[in-house]
Amino acid sequence: MKRDQPGSRILYPVYSYTSLPGASQYEVEVLDQLPEKMGGILPSRHRVYTETTELTDLYDKEPRIGTYYWRVRGMDGKGRSVGEWSLPEKVELEPTDRVQVGIFGDSISHGGGRLSFSPSDLEYSYAHYISVPTVNLSESGDTSEMMVERFERDVLPFHLKTLLIMGGSNSLRNGTEPEEVIADLRKIQAMCRENGITPVLLTLAPINPGNIEKAFDEPTDSHWQEAFRKVNAYIRTQLHIDVAAPFEAMGPELPTEMALDGLHGDVPMKRIMGQVISDQVREFL
Repeated sequence: MKRDQPGSRILYPVYSYTSLPGASQYEVEVLDQLPEKMGGILPSRHRVYTETTELTDLYDKEPRIGTYYWRVRGMDGKGRSVGEWSLPEKVELEPTDRVQVGIFGDSISHGGGRLSFSPSDLEYSYAHYISVPTVNLSESGDTSEMMVERFERDVLPFHLKTLLIMGGSNSLRNGTEPEEVIADLRKIQAMCRENGITPVLLTLAPINPGNIEKAFDEPTDSHWQEAFRKVNAYIRTQLHIDVAAPFEAMGPELPTEMALDGLHGDVPMKRIMGQVISDQVREFL
């Protein structure tokens, strides 16, 4: 990911790398300074986080404000090193007054799609297509309740004028009552106003339960359509941007060509979302 590209300011980084011949797993190391020695296989004394995965991307579980570095090494099935540490890459995010718009949500807002592309692939992020600078404070996997819980830690360090809020899809598809999601959105709105931030809710686009089942082996609550309708009805009475409307017009379920996995939105969907936001966001600045 190139720094300063639209959508590249992300609070929860995702570290992506190519597969290495002979490696069946990878260790990712995050450092608060450059390593004292390049290459090799030993851990750095500047390590602040590490995790081993069989995948070729790793979602950081912690928000990273400041300057960090990350690197990766391959290992075989017994944990023996295959090659050595890659050259470190910088991750940098500083609160700044020049970025007035934050994005707060779950994986739909965090980025990624088409099954295997992560938020580090910016064309799968709707933030990449928004015409004003943004900082992405979203975290994959969030429910609306989790967004409430992390608001103070993850939003307030940034000097925002406007917060774009899209939350509740994970909650509703898992059977949470829409009234609970609405209550969480109200809490986030109230916390924004208490801190001088304008909350702008984004409507929830429809999903495709069949494709979600194929992609993730996860069931979807049978009443999801009515639950989404109730939450969107509330959102449309508030300061909002109606990003769901173009997809609702395509049918009751999200078309496969918009999101192969039924949830996250592929490049065409993210472009549409970004354009809808771009057309209206300046009204709230």
